Amino acid sequence: MLRKILMLPLKLLALPLVLICMTVTVLVKLIANLSSYVAAPLMLLLLGFCVYFIVQQTWNQVAILVVLEVLCVAVLFGAVCIETLLESVCGALTGFLHS
Repeated sequence: MLRKILMLPLKLLALPLVLICMTVTVLVKLIANLSSYVAAPLMLLLLGFCVYFIVQQTWNQVAILVVLEVLCVAVLFGAVCIETLLESVCGALTGFLHS
């Protein structure tokens, strides 16, 4: 009983953090989904140009396009990592509130 009373101020401080964390998580999910709609056609276009430059045997353009393709994949992977991290933080804070 005494533990619950001592944890009450911490839980009251954690409540706004949970709301902020959930809001940021929703925004990051929205941004990640919208950016994938932009990045996917861009990556497909880069792949098409890469095939064209392979046929033309201009290897420096192929290297540049491969680097751009890897950067696009890295950006999408980073967005998913940030989204996962925010979800785990929200889950931990929500678990603290429910304890």
